[in-house]
Amino acid sequence: AALDCFPEEPLPPESPFWALPNVLVTPHTAGETERYEKNVVDILMDNIERLLRGETTLRNEVV
Repeated sequence: AALDCFPEEPLPPESPFWALPNVLVTPHTAGETERYEKNVVDILMDNIERLLRGETTLRNEVV
């Protein structure tokens, strides 16, 4: 398993996750892709427009 997000960050050195041979721990960077910033801005702008129209349902996507 690849784990990128933990309740406590950075992951403490004593965490048992570090010792698991079938776990890859990454420093909360798995979402950083080539298109990340554009996607985030597109979703943000869409949500701002929805709020300005008085809508209560916002886009919440994992991209």
